Amino acid sequence: MRHFDLMPGGRTSIEDVRTRPVFSAGARCFTWNDVIEAAHARGDWEALQRDVLALLARERDLSATNALPSGSEVDAAAKDFRYTQNLLTADELSEWLDHCGLSVDEWLAELRRSLFRSAEPEPVAVPPDVLERASWVHAVCSGRLAEYARTFAEEIAVQLTGQLQPPASEQLVAMADVRRRFCEAQLDEAALEGEVRNNNIGWTRLDLQYFTHHDEMVLREAALCVQLDGRELADVANDAGAESWEASVLLVDVPPTLQTRLLAASVGQLIGPLAAEAGHQLILLMRRRSPTVDDPVVRRRAEQTIIERALRAAVNRHVRWHEHL
Repeated sequence: MRHFDLMPGGRTSIEDVRTRPVFSAGARCFTWNDVIEAAHARGDWEALQRDVLALLARERDLSATNALPSGSEVDAAAKDFRYTQNLLTADELSEWLDHCGLSVDEWLAELRRSLFRSAEPEPVAVPPDVLERASWVHAVCSGRLAEYARTFAEEIAVQLTGQLQPPASEQLVAMADVRRRFCEAQLDEAALEGEVRNNNIGWTRLDLQYFTHHDEMVLREAALCVQLDGRELADVANDAGAESWEASVLLVDVPPTLQTRLLAASVGQLIGPLAAEAGHQLILLMRRRSPTVDDPVVRRRAEQTIIERALRAAVNRHVRWHEHL
């Protein structure tokens, strides 16, 4: 690859990496092997391996027709990955690959597979050792391995919060139920209502209509048609050979630079044109609603916030991390 000048990578074996401590809790140390064993117990590892088999089959089919992503596409994916993971120098990337037990070729092949469009290829036969290694590479690069580690740490922390000992291997299957019951116990109506009150502004529901066009002047003319002639934004968009679409969002989920303008806008007011990924954008504020626990979207956000806080507190109390996720 043009922008890499790396050692071969993968000097540390995956077997050695999998025995490395990930976190400790309750006077016990847990390794990547333990994380994967817990993922097996939840069914997560089998789901991941099904995804990997589908990717390998898709790779086989695309390779047979010389339709694999180009080198420049893989280069771009590699650049994005390095920025996301803060691996800005060749040395940092090489150290990360070695730490994870990956080779440069394995990493680049996984990035190439990440560019595949979804499809349902014919199954491919893969030897168990090849599948296990490909699964490790995919789990590391996709972030799913880190996700499994966090979930396992939460399960262990919940066990210890209940003054229970860390589980033996044969008890791993039951841990997901213990975590689920712990989460459910946090969600009484008073807690949900309090969480909604605490997020009264950020969880305001906004019904928005969008019109995007590559030419800013088209949007300026469209805004005049709506504001002066009283036309519907969808009709104006249609005349411009484009489409408008609607979305219902929480204020906290829109870009920060737009939040203040939406808060200050009146219902029926147009905002923009604004710069957007596809050119420029007009936004019509159709409706604004204060959050309530009766709104399913707000309720789910409140539940998620309460659960994440409780799990984070349990992990902070009982878990000491050895790996940086």
